[in-house]
Amino acid sequence: MARQPASAQRPQEVLPDRLNSDHFLVHKTNPLSLESKRSSLGRGPITDTGRLFVRNNLPLPSSSIVEKADDWVLELGGLIKGGSITLRELKTYPFETLAMVLQCSGNGRGFFEHNPSGSPWKTGAAGAVLWTGVRLSVLLSRYGGPQNEAKYITATGGEVLPQGIERDSVVVERSIPLRKGMKDCLLAWELNGQPIPLTHGGPLRFVVPGYFGCNQIKYVRKIAATKTQSSAKIQQTGYRFRPIGEKGASDQPSMWRMPVKSWFNGPGSDGSPLTEGMNTFYGVAFSGERGISKVEVSLDKGQSWVEAKLVGDDFGPSSWRTFLFKTQLKVGSYTLHSRATDKAGEVQPKDRTPNERGYGHNGWFDHGLNIRVSNNLAIAASDPKSTHRQPVKNKPASSELSASAQRGKEIFLNKAEPSCGVCHTLSDAGTVGAVGPNLDQLKPAQTEVMMAVRNGVGAMPDYGSKLSATELGDLATYVVEAAKR
Repeated sequence: MARQPASAQRPQEVLPDRLNSDHFLVHKTNPLSLESKRSSLGRGPITDTGRLFVRNNLPLPSSSIVEKADDWVLELGGLIKGGSITLRELKTYPFETLAMVLQCSGNGRGFFEHNPSGSPWKTGAAGAVLWTGVRLSVLLSRYGGPQNEAKYITATGGEVLPQGIERDSVVVERSIPLRKGMKDCLLAWELNGQPIPLTHGGPLRFVVPGYFGCNQIKYVRKIAATKTQSSAKIQQTGYRFRPIGEKGASDQPSMWRMPVKSWFNGPGSDGSPLTEGMNTFYGVAFSGERGISKVEVSLDKGQSWVEAKLVGDDFGPSSWRTFLFKTQLKVGSYTLHSRATDKAGEVQPKDRTPNERGYGHNGWFDHGLNIRVSNNLAIAASDPKSTHRQPVKNKPASSELSASAQRGKEIFLNKAEPSCGVCHTLSDAGTVGAVGPNLDQLKPAQTEVMMAVRNGVGAMPDYGSKLSATELGDLATYVVEAAKR
């Protein structure tokens, strides 16, 4: 059974950077995982910073790094000269502003039926923003450029790494092709015309237009031209597009360029009924590095299509285009689907491509907007079919752990290496982790825990090769029972 968004399980959260939780589905708070509500994204081509989704792999660094932003030091490696530069010095270089879509690799994961590990994003792990900074190629040329054997640009985040865990298993460090890095990437210090806030990677972020969010390194501390891709787990086995059931490997496709995609954002995405007659719907469409040539709309699940109208300015090949569609609607229920075609001729597919982690979902069918039309809003608003359903409450958990869970608790605390409590917060175990999800808040299902501990997720190692099937089952049982206590 699909997991309820965390926001449906907890009272209003107090979020950093004065973010308003009313605009988000709060999947996790440490590390942050905030999904923009479909209804909170406006009609314009740029997403308000206060409504932009947030995804962090590690806990937030100290706010002092943005309070003293100009003192931030960026180390440079793999160049003819090498060296380092402060943000204060970087700001003296020629700068530019570019528009691009920022989208998590897992946007759309919530539609996958096998409940992949990770936040169950649907449409809200994406936004279009403006970055201001220095072209990477301009900076590197001042240091003689990359050394001859370099094939990649490797960027390292500046998060504080937890003690007791191997660096490569947890560091946020990603590599992209050298030609991409030298083509159009930025070192940015402004987001939508303001200093980048801590939640979005300030004081300095590595920006890769047209690529998924995992490559947009926050708090970037080091940029290096390298002969090989980073040895970090997040690069070698993480963010790899692989069949369901397979473990991540370096020979699988990395989550780099974003494919063509579109969806409607409203009106009606908040569950409110619409009035009978003419209605104007709006949505977004994009394709990494390519731009959009047209968007089509269907009201009959793809049997027929009519072209929508692209509106507003075209901000470049890696930003999105907003579109609108006007239609007369009678009383009833409808689903609106959109299908985009990019400037290279690629057409958005109907279905998602099955994969282990629920990455890269650009199928149009799942992203349909369900609406209800009424000729009397007062009646429609009171109709149970048009209101939000209340989340189903879990039955009270037994005060005593089962025998399996008791064995699992011992594994959680003492047998697993490293100990699960190093990363995870779980009240029953008395642990306060610094890296992994708060299990008390997440309340994962048994299948989710089994999948995560067997295959490894993010910084979590592969326990499937270290524990027996029985031990894995006991561990999963304990986490599920303890999180409900």
